[in-house]
Amino acid sequence: CNHNMLAKILASDSIEKVCGRMFAERGHELVEKPGIKKDELLKIIGEYDGLVVRSGTKVTKEIIDAGKNLKIIGRAGTGVDNIDVRAATNKGILVVNTPGGNTISTGELAMAHILALARNIPQATASLKAGRWDRALYTGSELAGKTLGVIGVGRIGREVAKWCRGFGMTTIGFDPVLSEQSARNFGIEPVSLDELFEKADFITIHTPLTKDTQYLMNKETLEKCKKGVRIVNCARGGIVDEAALLEAVKSGHVAGASLDVLEEEPPVEASLELRLHPHIIISPHLGASTFDAQERVAKAVAVNMSDIFDGGSFTGVVNSPDLGAVAKQEHIVPYVLLAEKIGSIQGQLLKGNKISSITVNLRGKDIADAKITDVIRSAVIKGALGELVSQQISYVNAISVAEEMGLKVLVNMTEKTDATSGYMNCLSVELEIEGMLNLTRVIEGTVFGRNELRITQIDGFNIDLPPSENMLLFNNYDQPGTLKKVADRLASAQINIAHFSLGRKTRGKLAMGALVLDTPVPEEVLESFAKHTDVSNVMQIRLSQTVDRNFRVRSATHQGVVLGSSKPFVKPRNPEFSSGPCKKRPGYNLAALKTDALGRSHRSKLGKSRLKKAIEETKRILEVPSDYLCGIVPASDTGAYEMAMWGMLGERNIDACYWESFGKGWNDDAIKHLGLKSITREFKADYGTLPDFSQTNPDHDVLFTFNGTTSGVRVPNLDWIPSDRKGLTFNDATSAAFAMRIDWSKVDVTTFSWQKVLGGEGAHGVLILSPRAVQRLETYVPPQRPLPKIFRMTKKDKDGALKVDKAIFQGDTINTPSMLCVEDYLDALQWSDSVGGLSGLIRRSEGNLAVLERFVSSNSEWINFLAKDPASRSNTSVCLVLKLDKDQVKKFVALLEAEGVAYDIGSYRDAPDGLRIWCGATVEQEDLEALLPWLKWAYETVKA
Repeated sequence: CNHNMLAKILASDSIEKVCGRMFAERGHELVEKPGIKKDELLKIIGEYDGLVVRSGTKVTKEIIDAGKNLKIIGRAGTGVDNIDVRAATNKGILVVNTPGGNTISTGELAMAHILALARNIPQATASLKAGRWDRALYTGSELAGKTLGVIGVGRIGREVAKWCRGFGMTTIGFDPVLSEQSARNFGIEPVSLDELFEKADFITIHTPLTKDTQYLMNKETLEKCKKGVRIVNCARGGIVDEAALLEAVKSGHVAGASLDVLEEEPPVEASLELRLHPHIIISPHLGASTFDAQERVAKAVAVNMSDIFDGGSFTGVVNSPDLGAVAKQEHIVPYVLLAEKIGSIQGQLLKGNKISSITVNLRGKDIADAKITDVIRSAVIKGALGELVSQQISYVNAISVAEEMGLKVLVNMTEKTDATSGYMNCLSVELEIEGMLNLTRVIEGTVFGRNELRITQIDGFNIDLPPSENMLLFNNYDQPGTLKKVADRLASAQINIAHFSLGRKTRGKLAMGALVLDTPVPEEVLESFAKHTDVSNVMQIRLSQTVDRNFRVRSATHQGVVLGSSKPFVKPRNPEFSSGPCKKRPGYNLAALKTDALGRSHRSKLGKSRLKKAIEETKRILEVPSDYLCGIVPASDTGAYEMAMWGMLGERNIDACYWESFGKGWNDDAIKHLGLKSITREFKADYGTLPDFSQTNPDHDVLFTFNGTTSGVRVPNLDWIPSDRKGLTFNDATSAAFAMRIDWSKVDVTTFSWQKVLGGEGAHGVLILSPRAVQRLETYVPPQRPLPKIFRMTKKDKDGALKVDKAIFQGDTINTPSMLCVEDYLDALQWSDSVGGLSGLIRRSEGNLAVLERFVSSNSEWINFLAKDPASRSNTSVCLVLKLDKDQVKKFVALLEAEGVAYDIGSYRDAPDGLRIWCGATVEQEDLEALLPWLKWAYETVKA
């Protein structure tokens, strides 16, 4: 910026007046246009040097591109979810927020909760307002002389501790990052978690929710707490196990709790008992909800932006400017990435211990360069603290965050190479663990060729390990059979080993094993290693494969982490996004399937038992009522649905609801092939929309698809189906089963195939019947309608009465199934349990949809959902339309297939031209995230 010129800043959301005053005091002009429409914003944003927003304005790439003079985007608050940070970074625009703006508000709320909990204020107030005078009932506890345990000694935790000391409390604290000396500087005596539990009369939580802090307060840790402890959580829901807390309060071990956060917000019925308990106080997440906090962030954003405009400090910057020191030295780029990954490994191996200091050693003439030491230091800090704190750590703020925490990070360099390493250039990160005399951990690495990263040594064990997404480290004694036990245990859990390295110092002594795996290791598998006495210190390491968007280095050879070539660098590991047959589950291995039933009759005891198990597991995982029948039938979903239509339709009028090709097929079956035109009503809608289900007649049989596989439009709910209906409902759930909850009380016939959400094989269908559907089969025989053998579901009993053939629903299939496909399906069902059953499968699918929703939201000028209503968007077969003509769409799809990044994603032949991307549970979110830049590239390539 020219420091002699005024900056002109636009505020597109309402902002406190202090913001304008602060800008004016610094010689800058703030123009306020709260609630400005997007079209108007696009017209005028080019006139401004800065933009101030709160949460109302969505700062999209389109707006950023239109901001020709834009230099800074300021967010009056902490979150920047409404700003396309990547687009801003690529344009060289800084994004600034106001970290710490809500420290006082959240801290004061925690203080209020502590006092309310100590003196039973909410309960006493409610009692008095109800007309009672219960002084004795609400006798409380003084704070003076008590001990406060602070979990998470960050800004908020330190403020609460300071105020509590004013009440005469002793303050102790635990923080995995803050040094002991820094804690004491803040007046807090550092202790271990167990010691805190043992000593604290009150515990206040101020830590982020991470994989290490989830359910930090659980049954086991609550039992360690002093009897009569009082617990306050104004941090994040999920840190406290609510069920365990409720039991501890009910037993009297915990005297009371006061919460501003819940695991699920708004609260659900599951937390009702907790919320109603007389010794538990709850507020609706009021953390930063004060007028003062809003004024504070308004002032802070003006100060932070003015400092940058005036050539001062870069406070609050969340994205990184160009790393100039590295830009001119392309060979340094992979070492920066290696430094971050080693930092991340060190952070994960810390496991609750505290860092005293970090020392980075650069050896070799190519990397021993004083100009890059800050970049390398930032990379190591970013990797390590990224595993330990909730604050967003970037290459810009890493060093300052470390300094604030009292964490020393030194960088040494020498052009001489350590003769023992054998590498021309190498980088090591030495982490000293606080409180453990002479205990350090050293991880060393190098780069092979231009960009092949390698970990070459861990704690003196020489290994050859490419840092990867899923890794397993362990110690073992160097003796025959040990490694086989590890491999066998992983194989039994269907986990494939992609790379293995063993390091040892002395033959027959302690060694280190390092594995790269295709998939993560479930917790129960990790725990099982504890039973092996010859394997110890088993640690799972997971590294993000997504390159930090803030790491911007201009180079034409290192695409993906740099600017230059427009073609993305990272490809999906699995480019299978077909909507049927669909991708196999993560870690799938055909050779791992059981083969004892192959070559055996499906009517043998073994064959029937495997088929029966497939049926029983299907019902269990899908939570099908016990009085419903479930069977395996021929010809995939089509065979199952037509089997039901041919066997049951005709007794009542029919309402056929359809909005895509398969639903229309069922309508045509009823009219053309079953000859039921006179009793069939059509309820149809265009692709992307749904028909009006409220117009269907509950006395009629209703045909519908739960999820339109070719349109990406699903039925949001089944509220339109009355429980007292007289007709039957026929539910084609082929791309909904295992991804969407089905209200079984509303459906009588449900069908699906194995080849969709669970990635099974084709040609096999599943048919689920309600008791009402069974009654129809046993009381109605369609006149003059011959049924082929594979459609026959009934037979006469010894008395001549028509009965459903129950054997079909117990594993005795009508025709011969593929037992290999059955084993494949059983494998998928077993995997379903490993990800959390039906709830876990749904979460995975919804998470995948959310990835695409964020992308479309940021690129809506050229890509949109075919589904008009967000509530009806499918979370499996996601259909998208592009701002391209038919031929361009074909070129778009062909480009992606030629690059090997996405197969079979063109829209269905009868659907509008566009894309159909499968987001079912077997698809990995990382693969979708890797695909998105390629979609943008293909669009720009085709348009050009």
